[in-house]
Amino acid sequence: MAGKHLSKKECLLQPELYPWADRMAENDFVSQEPSYRSGEYLDLFSDEVWPSGEETFGDIRYFVYDPVAHGMPADRKYPLLFALHGSGGSLVGKTAVNWAGAELFASPEYQEKTGGVYIVAPLANECRNSEGRTARSWMTPVPGKPFNGYEKNEIAGCPYPDDIKLLCGNDSVYTAALTALVKAEAAAHPYIGKKIVAGASAGGYGAWRLLISNPGLFDAGLIMAGAYMPSRRELETLRQAGTRIWICHGKLDELCDYPLLIEPILPQLRNMPDVELYLPDFVRRADGGIASNIGSGFQMGQHCINDIIQENLFFLDGRPMDPRHPGGVTAWIAGL
Repeated sequence: MAGKHLSKKECLLQPELYPWADRMAENDFVSQEPSYRSGEYLDLFSDEVWPSGEETFGDIRYFVYDPVAHGMPADRKYPLLFALHGSGGSLVGKTAVNWAGAELFASPEYQEKTGGVYIVAPLANECRNSEGRTARSWMTPVPGKPFNGYEKNEIAGCPYPDDIKLLCGNDSVYTAALTALVKAEAAAHPYIGKKIVAGASAGGYGAWRLLISNPGLFDAGLIMAGAYMPSRRELETLRQAGTRIWICHGKLDELCDYPLLIEPILPQLRNMPDVELYLPDFVRRADGGIASNIGSGFQMGQHCINDIIQENLFFLDGRPMDPRHPGGVTAWIAGL
């Protein structure tokens, strides 16, 4: 356990790494590792390529978990979970399945709890630019389109740096190709039933754009710390389509600012009958500790809420993290 847990006192000594330490209760602690072992189920995913036909980014590599190929009966319907990783995920290859919050849903335990789920996890064709930043993520806008999508005075300001502010309200260059991939997978496997798009961070941006651009194609969306704020008109479109949406976003998210991305649309979200919200004061790990994830010298534990989605929103002692979902994410999928 050495090095896994830190006390509030220890975190206060490093405010640059634990910017929310002053909000911790005195007896609280920070947990730096998930309860599961990343990579344990990645070998269950096949490695595929989708010929997108797009010159902008080329073919799309993607990973597939097929429940029928792993022994489930072919005379049943299984939901398709289409999972998009966050920025930089493609640079770690197959590990991006975990970053998309999807790896553990291929485990025998989760497959049993969901009744079986077909998983597709594509990779964005990302690279590092000259400044070391990730380029060509799911948030790459269609060229030549201006900042749009919102009514006058709908948002106070764009939640992105100046050089990528055109992303707000713009479609992703990947939307059309990803839509075609989803349709192709469903057409090729008659046992695929309902369709769920899930996305973490930049993948949340891509997931929102897929939902908004294709009303009715997806039965549900799972948005984990999404880097996008839909407009009021876009949310109304999804309400009319009857799309079930579950938004999970920590209030102290270090990268995708909760006050900018969630608070402005919260009143409308709360009035949508098919929207569910998990907006914790602190994102925690299964052992009850506040989630810490320090990468490249900065903290993003409160941002990586996809980790606790893979914990199925349960503490190790069996308590649900969200009492409104006593069966966790697997029960939500099974009940769609």
